Amino acid sequence: MTRHALARAAALAAALVAPSVTLAYFPPTIGIPQPPKVVPPDPFKPPTTGGLGEPDPPEPPPGPTVQTPEPASIVTALTGAALAVGYGVRKRRRERAASTGL
Repeated sequence: MTRHALARAAALAAALVAPSVTLAYFPPTIGIPQPPKVVPPDPFKPPTTGGLGEPDPPEPPPGPTVQTPEPASIVTALTGAALAVGYGVRKRRRERAASTGL
């Protein structure tokens, strides 16, 4: 496989992966302040007993601020790149075999 064909396959793989990766690491809501979360009243707490219902739920743990790409999208992109490279190698071998008369 020539360098140009390998570069084209790499460019194709990058073009297929770029949209999902950019949205995962740079979501469209970045830099926009989130609206405050309004917590509805607890339906399990009787209003007249002064807090004898279920305990308040714990605060959610701090999570990542960016989304991570799904592993299946990366595997799909790598599979597509491998198929493109395999097709090019097969085509090159057939051309070489036809030119040498094998």
